[in-house]
Amino acid sequence: EDVASCYQALGVVHSHFKPVPGKIKDYIALPKPNGYRSLHTTIIGPKGKLEVQIRTSDMDQVAEAGVAAHWVYKEGSGGGGSVSGDQGKKKKNPKTEEGTNRYAWLRELVQEVRRSETDPKKEEFVKSIEEDLALTKEVFVFTPKGDLYALARGSSVLDFAFKVHSQIGSHCVGAKVNGKQVTLRHAIKNGDTVEVLTSNHQTPRREWLKYVRTSKAKTRIRSWLKRNEVEQSILVGKKMIEQGLNKYSPRGEDGGKREYQRKMSHLLTTFKLKDENNLLIALGYDQITLESVMVEVFGAATVKTRGRRNKREKDDQYVLAKRSIDSYEPPSGLNKNGIIVGQERNILLKFCKNCNPLMGEKINGVVTQGKGVTIHRLGCKYLLEADHERVVDVQWDEDKSNTRIRPVQLQVLCEDTPGVLADMSRAISSLGINIGNVNLRRLTNGRGVARLQVMVGKLEDLEKVMAHLMKEEGILSVSRR
Repeated sequence: EDVASCYQALGVVHSHFKPVPGKIKDYIALPKPNGYRSLHTTIIGPKGKLEVQIRTSDMDQVAEAGVAAHWVYKEGSGGGGSVSGDQGKKKKNPKTEEGTNRYAWLRELVQEVRRSETDPKKEEFVKSIEEDLALTKEVFVFTPKGDLYALARGSSVLDFAFKVHSQIGSHCVGAKVNGKQVTLRHAIKNGDTVEVLTSNHQTPRREWLKYVRTSKAKTRIRSWLKRNEVEQSILVGKKMIEQGLNKYSPRGEDGGKREYQRKMSHLLTTFKLKDENNLLIALGYDQITLESVMVEVFGAATVKTRGRRNKREKDDQYVLAKRSIDSYEPPSGLNKNGIIVGQERNILLKFCKNCNPLMGEKINGVVTQGKGVTIHRLGCKYLLEADHERVVDVQWDEDKSNTRIRPVQLQVLCEDTPGVLADMSRAISSLGINIGNVNLRRLTNGRGVARLQVMVGKLEDLEKVMAHLMKEEGILSVSRR
C-alpha cells in the first residue's frame, strides 16, 4: 500500500531466498527518467534465477498504463492544483511539481531528435512519443554478463542492441536469446538473456524501421540513413563540379578550381546556402543545375561559348553511339530486355555488371560508344562518374512478359555449422529460384561467409529470397553485393 511496505516485502523475500549480488535495483529512491518506480531483485529460487518486482498500486498504474495515463487519472481525481476561494491564490501541489520532473524525459527526447541529423516528419515524431507514453509493462532482460535492461513490451532484439549502445545496434546482425539463434525482429520477453551478434560489415537499413518499436532505435536508424544519403549526394555534387570546371573553365581545370573557390561566397549568397557542402548536396539532389553554378563562376557568355565547343568535340562519338542504337535490329517479338529508352523499346543496350539492376529499382541509362545504352541502378559508382550529358532517362517496361532473368550476387553471414549450406539452398529452391553458383569461406570466429548467385528478374523476387534466408536458423545477415 505504501513505500514502507515495499521495503518490508523486500526484506521478507530476502529472508527466504538468497539474492543475486548486484541485482538489487531501487527505482523508488532513484526513479527512472520516465517516472517508473519499483524495487527489483533477482533471487535464487528452487528452479533457478527469478526476478521479483515490488511496488505500490500507484507505481503499478505507471508501469501498466504509462506515466501520462496515470497522471491524467490523478488530475481527474482532484490531485491537481486548486485555487482557494477566500484568498484567490493558487496553492502549490507537490504532485504537480513531481509531474514536471517526470516529464523531463520528454524534453530530453526532443533534444535528442534535434541533435540528430535526421529531419523526421512531425507525424513520425509524435507517434514515437505516443509509443513511449503509452507503455504497457516493461520487459526486463539480461546480458550474458548479467546486466539488466528494461525495454517496452514488444521490443525486438534490435531495440535491445540500440539500448545497449548505438554502435552495437548499427552493426547488429542477429542475436542469441537464451542460447538460441534468433533474427533481428525477434521479440524479447521478461527474463531473456540476450547476446547481440555484430559484424563490422553491417550497417542500418530502411527495413529495420519495421523491426523496432522504441523511439531511440528509430531515431538512430533514420539518422544513419539520412547521413548516408547526404554523403552520396555530396559525392555526386563533387563529381558534377569537376566535370563542369573541366568543361567550362577557359583557364584549364586548375584555373577553374581557383576561380570556383574565389567565387564561393558569391555562390552561397546567390543560391541561399550555408556552406559548400550544402551546395554539393543541392547539386546531388538536382535542386540546382550545374550550368547555373558555372554561369555564376565563369559568366553566361563563357558558359554558352564553351558549351557549344564541347558539344562539337563530342558530336562524333555521340553520333556513333546513337547510330548503334538506330541501326540495331532486334529479334522480332518482345523487348527482351524490358527497358524503354525515351519512347523506344527495341534498342541496343546492356546492363552494368557492377550494379546489375532489377525490375522495380530506380534506373538511368548512359549512352556509350558502339554499345548503345548501359543501364545502371541509381547510386552506381559508374553512373556517378559518367558525363551527365550522356545520361538518358530510361524506365522499366510495364509488360511483365518482358522481364529478363539475371544473376544477382548475395553475401550471407552465417554460423559455421553442419547443414547450413543445405538449408540455404532449400530455402531458395522452395521459391522456384535457381542458384547459379555457391562459395563458402570459413572465418576465424566460428562463422562463415557464403556468396551465392541467384537468378531473379524482379526486385520483389530478390527480397523474397533474402527474407526466406533470414528465417533459417544460423543465418546472421543477408546482403546484396
